[in-house]
Amino acid sequence: MPRIQLQQASNVYRNGVVGLGATDLTIEPGELVAVVGPSGSGKTSLVRLIAGLDRPTTGTVRFDGDVVNDLAANRRGVGLVVAQGALYEHMTTSDNIRFPLKVTGVQEPEQTERTDEEAGRFGIRRLLGRKPRSLSAGERQLVATGRATVRDPAVLLFDEALAGVDPHLRRQIRAEFRKLHDGTHTIVYATNEQDEAMVLADRLVVLDAGVVQQVGRPIDIYNEPVNVFVAEFLGSPGMNIVPATSAGDRLVIGTDEIAGAPPTPPTDRLLVGIRPEHVHLAEPGEAFERCLHTRVIGVEQLGSVRIAHVAFGTPDSGSLDFAVRVRAARPLAVGDSVEMAIDVDRIVYFDGDSGLRL
Repeated sequence: MPRIQLQQASNVYRNGVVGLGATDLTIEPGELVAVVGPSGSGKTSLVRLIAGLDRPTTGTVRFDGDVVNDLAANRRGVGLVVAQGALYEHMTTSDNIRFPLKVTGVQEPEQTERTDEEAGRFGIRRLLGRKPRSLSAGERQLVATGRATVRDPAVLLFDEALAGVDPHLRRQIRAEFRKLHDGTHTIVYATNEQDEAMVLADRLVVLDAGVVQQVGRPIDIYNEPVNVFVAEFLGSPGMNIVPATSAGDRLVIGTDEIAGAPPTPPTDRLLVGIRPEHVHLAEPGEAFERCLHTRVIGVEQLGSVRIAHVAFGTPDSGSLDFAVRVRAARPLAVGDSVEMAIDVDRIVYFDGDSGLRL
């Protein structure tokens, strides 16, 4: 397995659009690195540089220290799965999976054996005689994944590989990805499904507008986001970000004063970050000075929990909104006035001008 390095590597397209700005990134052998960000953030550009489908506009891509800028994709020893499973429409599932073996000169008996193994791995033996036009989107993705893994490449690249796949099949494919992550494959998994990335990855690379925002373990990035973008992007819902001011030993959010918050950093414009799970419906007798006085403006039912959307403050203060996780057993309806208690020890501060964490 190679150690993959991007050193000031960028990807600028002919029309001048910057797919990926100058990026430094190292992916260690055997890692599963998830690349996350909204559409247009640069995920595909990064994957294409590693795959060899694009040559870096600036900088270098290295495998085990060797510059591979000019090394063709088919000589890099990588497997690639993209969205919508680009299959050969005139071939059966069996022929699609075995095609990489055929073009590299693997003997027919071994082709058959390895094709059957991959079909068994992804539960698609029943599809071996069918052509892509008769497959569902999820089945096509399973076939495409089997075609990418049948050569057992040391590096596997997935670019929005599960886009459009139904939830049941997503779980099945994710389970197989975890099995592939056995120390013998390096996996780069690009997705805009940040929950999926949090579950799968050893490390996350968070991208926005072609720029790496943060790299680290999923739980570390979740708990210690470096800026407002990362804080809001990770989590379902993301971190609540609202303006606040300091009033002595109290924090003013909307029209409420919150006691016991961490010391306020010096800044002209202060933003406060609070995760939905760090706010809850106040219990009888709970410290009133740590509560927001809110009204419910929406409720999302998610089985054992609900996401309540509450507003507080006045129209002059912006009528700020919060998302809060609430146990399903608690009665709650739109229009209710409720007290929301804040876990003040989990408050995060950001600079309102730069968006950076303070």
